[in-house]
Amino acid sequence: MASEAPLHVVTGAFGYTGKYIAKNLLDRGLRVRTLTNSLHRGNPFGDAIEVHPLDFDSPDQIVDSLRGAVAFHNTYWVRYDYRGGSRDFGYDLAVENNKKLFDCAIRSDVGRFVHVSVANASPDSDWGYFQGKAQLEVDLRDSGLDYSIVRPTVIFGGPENVLINNIAWLLRRFPVFGLFGRGDYRLTPVHVEDVAQICVDAALGEPNTMLDAIGPETYTYREMIQEMTRAMGLRRLLVPIPDSVALLAGRVLGAIKKDILITGHEISGLRDETMYTGTEPLGTRSFKGWLQTEAATLGRQYCNDLTRRR
Repeated sequence: MASEAPLHVVTGAFGYTGKYIAKNLLDRGLRVRTLTNSLHRGNPFGDAIEVHPLDFDSPDQIVDSLRGAVAFHNTYWVRYDYRGGSRDFGYDLAVENNKKLFDCAIRSDVGRFVHVSVANASPDSDWGYFQGKAQLEVDLRDSGLDYSIVRPTVIFGGPENVLINNIAWLLRRFPVFGLFGRGDYRLTPVHVEDVAQICVDAALGEPNTMLDAIGPETYTYREMIQEMTRAMGLRRLLVPIPDSVALLAGRVLGAIKKDILITGHEISGLRDETMYTGTEPLGTRSFKGWLQTEAATLGRQYCNDLTRRR
């Protein structure tokens, strides 16, 4: 019976990474409950999963939702600091909320805390994203919880993906594509289903591990864009441009689309090869192979990240 299967709790099963973790768990016959602050989004799983609110102002409610879980898969984070409108969010708040989740997991006696971090998280980073992720890795290791920390690079796959889809959207609409500098910095993309597989395997495997979640192929940024243009049957001029020009162009397009296309830290993060680890790949799905199957639809519609996060 499904109700007798081990319970796994996942944050954000109506979003991106959490959705694929939930699907992987269900495919294994496990019981799944999601904690979500996006109850307005469509539920792709119907009655197959239990839906509970993720309300950081109600920690007792979160504790109750975590009771009996053999593992808690935590994908909660924010992409950037945002101030404006009725719902502000940022790295400091994300760190604070993650610490609340650690405490709730301790109080509810969760079996394993599977935490999605990021490759090359560092307390010395000047980017709050990587600095906050690094702080949380330390806090989780010191918490006394059994843990697995999964550190993905740039994630691709699925119609919910923002970064790769919006690069494709730009390639479809403009004959010239600006690279940040020469585009010779490396990155190792990983498929979202591989990230989910790694997370679930980590929940069921040895405790207290830290895993780099990377795919089987490494590209320079220029090579990745070239692969995308070839797969989509496009001929585009790739031009090195200063970071300041790229950022200005991103802001102009962002104002038109009412979104945040790119940030200065995201540009410098790519330049510093934060999306490259040099470690053995745990993912198996090919970025090039995925492009061949998705090229016809990739980038047809712009994906507004800010609207989704609001």
